[in-house]
Amino acid sequence: MRMPESQTLSRDHCSSLVRGQDEDRWLAAQYAKKPLQNALLALAAIRIELRRIPSQVSEPPLGEIRLQWWREGLEAIREGGAPQAHPVLEAAAATPLADPRWAGRLDEVIDASARPLYGEGFASVEDLGDWLRESEGALDAMAVEIAGGDEAIAEAAASAGVAFAMAREGAILAPRLADEIGAHATALYKAAAVTLSKAAPEVSPALLHLSLTPIYLRNGLARAPLRKRARLFAAMAFGRF
Repeated sequence: MRMPESQTLSRDHCSSLVRGQDEDRWLAAQYAKKPLQNALLALAAIRIELRRIPSQVSEPPLGEIRLQWWREGLEAIREGGAPQAHPVLEAAAATPLADPRWAGRLDEVIDASARPLYGEGFASVEDLGDWLRESEGALDAMAVEIAGGDEAIAEAAASAGVAFAMAREGAILAPRLADEIGAHATALYKAAAVTLSKAAPEVSPALLHLSLTPIYLRNGLARAPLRKRARLFAAMAFGRF
């Protein structure tokens, strides 16, 4: 059956947004079959939209209003109503993200997304990790569960998601903690990687991006696009995390 034009446009919007703003997750999603790929890209697009709100507003109350808009928009699609006029919500409505089972999880992610609005720093690397687990890690765990992964794989993805976020942008999020982030992220990732390597092939596209953590920890990937792609392929083909 041919997909309605509006769904095609919203799906393409998510793909373009994620490719431009989070290439790691976009590349990982390319290994998924279309229904899962659409869900992973919609989830990644929601993450992008939430994360960029603080830079789009001049004061916290305005950011809170935008977060509430996303909360209500996601609630509407879970209730089976027409999505608000936004391509990311339109795309999400055609995926498992419209299932009520994700209501609590997404609300918690939105709650966590309010913290950056207030310019609060992070008191310790553990504090940073706790916040990332409520935001980044929670979404990575959701992605695994949507792909059919079990609780153990989802929990490992949540921990590895914290390590990945720390490795990729921890020094930006918490400059004062830059010297501590590497060791903390390395320990988290090594502990989770053993479990991630046991993921079934059909689940792997939901967590492939996490396999890039060690390279980010060593020297970043800005100048190594081929190494990034090779690492993702090895994780998909051989379970090398």
